Amino acid sequence: MTQPLQRAVVDAFYRTYISRDPEQIGALLDEDVEWHVAGPAEVMQVCGYWRGKAAVIDRFARLVPQIIEFKGLDIECLLVDGDSSALFGRIACLHRPTGRSICHRVAHIVRYRDGKVVYFRVINDSLDAAEQFVGHRINLTDGAVSACGDLVAV
Repeated sequence: MTQPLQRAVVDAFYRTYISRDPEQIGALLDEDVEWHVAGPAEVMQVCGYWRGKAAVIDRFARLVPQIIEFKGLDIECLLVDGDSSALFGRIACLHRPTGRSICHRVAHIVRYRDGKVVYFRVINDSLDAAEQFVGHRINLTDGAVSACGDLVAV
């Protein structure tokens, strides 16, 4: 039977995540980690899917610094249960191409094995974030259709 995840492991991961240091982050990743950041990647280029420790390290070393300058993560709630943690908070950054400040809600689901992250899922408040990335409100009243096929707005 596996040992329950210790809160100290989760706290150490978030201290490292907030540091944004690719090598330190890499030290806490499983070799086959899955890293998902939900959101419209065509607008928010930091969104997407990365698999494997080297790919995630490269994301933090090369991609992320081109798009955003991380300013902070305000953790409102952090839960640890079994082999997983869940976070709800607010992330703040500077959008490098435009100089705009970006601040939006975020949730994380993280699974750990042997003290290493094996699965990391970010759920952004993507409409709020996308509007901040593009610099204006996005019109949802033009007959947009949701994934369920329902009319979003009329």
